Amino acid sequence: MVGGRKGLPLGCGRGSGRGQGEMGSGTPGGPRRRAGGWAGGARSGARAGAGRGRVLAVVLVLVLALIAAGCTAGRQEQAGGEAGSSEGKVLTLTLDGAKNREAELQVIAQYLKQVGIDAQVRVWEYQTLVAEAQKGTREAYATDWGSATFTPVDLAVPKLETGGRGNYSFYSNPEVDRLFKEAAATTDEAIALEAYKQAQQILYQDAPWIFGYYLDAIEAASAKVKNWQPSMDSRINLHDVELEGGDTLVVGLRADRILSLDPAAYRDRDTETVIRNIYDGLVTRTPDGRVVPEIAESWEQPDPTTYVFKLRRGIKFHNGEDLTADDVVYTFERILADDGLDGQPSPRKGLVEPLQSVEKIDDYTVRMKLANPSAAFLQLLVHTQIVPKDYVEEVGSAGLSQRPVGAGPFRFVEGTLDGQIVLERFDDYYGGSPDLPPVGPAKVKRVIFRMMPEPATRIAALQNGEVHIIQEVPPDLVAQLENDPDVQVKVTQGTRLYMIELNTQKLADPRVRQALNYAINWDELLQELYKGHAHRVATAMLPSGFGYDESLKPYPYDPAKAKQLLQEAGYKVD
Repeated sequence: MVGGRKGLPLGCGRGSGRGQGEMGSGTPGGPRRRAGGWAGGARSGARAGAGRGRVLAVVLVLVLALIAAGCTAGRQEQAGGEAGSSEGKVLTLTLDGAKNREAELQVIAQYLKQVGIDAQVRVWEYQTLVAEAQKGTREAYATDWGSATFTPVDLAVPKLETGGRGNYSFYSNPEVDRLFKEAAATTDEAIALEAYKQAQQILYQDAPWIFGYYLDAIEAASAKVKNWQPSMDSRINLHDVELEGGDTLVVGLRADRILSLDPAAYRDRDTETVIRNIYDGLVTRTPDGRVVPEIAESWEQPDPTTYVFKLRRGIKFHNGEDLTADDVVYTFERILADDGLDGQPSPRKGLVEPLQSVEKIDDYTVRMKLANPSAAFLQLLVHTQIVPKDYVEEVGSAGLSQRPVGAGPFRFVEGTLDGQIVLERFDDYYGGSPDLPPVGPAKVKRVIFRMMPEPATRIAALQNGEVHIIQEVPPDLVAQLENDPDVQVKVTQGTRLYMIELNTQKLADPRVRQALNYAINWDELLQELYKGHAHRVATAMLPSGFGYDESLKPYPYDPAKAKQLLQEAGYKVD
């Protein structure tokens, strides 16, 4: 804990109340998390919010406890800053967010006050905030966005291209749009990489967000669990896992419920964790993000918009049917159709773009045509699992969700979406990807996925032996588990960015947006909140993903520079 100028800023000067916005529900966070979704697709309540909310509450107590020292430090800071003040008004700014980001925003508001900004925090019910952000009524709002492909295609592009589906900062720069399109239209990685780097240089200067951070993915398991490795996309693959002294493995999920057991009917990573143990796809991904064959034996790309996949022979679905090209074609056509799921569109359609058509060449060969070249297409295919055509046509999407039949390592036994899902080993499993040994049937006989949204409940269950693997360990509890000889903790890079989007129509001067970035001591704040498990980003791309520009460094904490920029933009800072 540090005080004074280098510590967290404290509540002095102008007030920082909630304002008159709609109050949060009292539950940290709110909506479900979906791969590649604004926190409107995020399960930041039952999942991330519960753990983070407790940590953030500690910070609020911290802020209140240190008010005296902080006010002194803040006055000293202002007295030693830029001399004089420009003509104009004080910048007034409301920071909006859901309950799970409140304490973080309260501390940020204090940093902004120290450079002369009249900052307030308003807490919203999450869905209401989403709707207001979409309408453009908010100035600055805390949000997050995840990547399913480890590329800018589903992270920076939808958030920052003109008119993008997640662009609620209303940012528009024709040169950035051109560079995004150039990167998307080539299969030459060097060209795409250079285009993304140039786009990041522009974004850094335009500062459409207060650029934030990503969190480590922290998971834990019993010391009896062997061959367990968390993946960056939060997936838990149980095919390889062994359990010393037992054959029933219990996983404590961070979710309060999953959405479906139909692999075409969800956009949610917790749901995907279960689904990808029941179903396999044409390709899969190694824990470090490399795409490798799975149901596909091989593929070739005869031209920039065509892929031809050869399928493995002898693969069986859990109902005994052989998997052939007909099932692959049906799987993708069902997702592409506007009414493919019992008359409704599939929420997975965006994850197969720019796929245009799928054609059967023979029983074990399919051809896919793209509308345009896509360097990320294979990464996108990782998230589509193959279903049995005849069975789905018989039972429909609702029936598939209730009694799923896949070709993965485990078959469905029983369960409910909001309770637990019980699976058992499929002994006729073809073995999985040869690039991910061991190949063959799963090691454990039975798997139970149990919904456990409260972090404290998951941790207690792990330590008393009720469960064997848990998701999302809060950073402040990592040390507790690391000191337990019966527990192993593993950390991998997360794939979700946390930031504050700035409405670039209301905050049109880039100097103001740059000033906001310079005004916040993120390093100190994140250390207090996440104990070394949060990492700054310079713009809108992940260090673990394709296209990241390592030469760009996050905005430094420089309150004098922030004041200078605000003065240049015509605002008072004293």
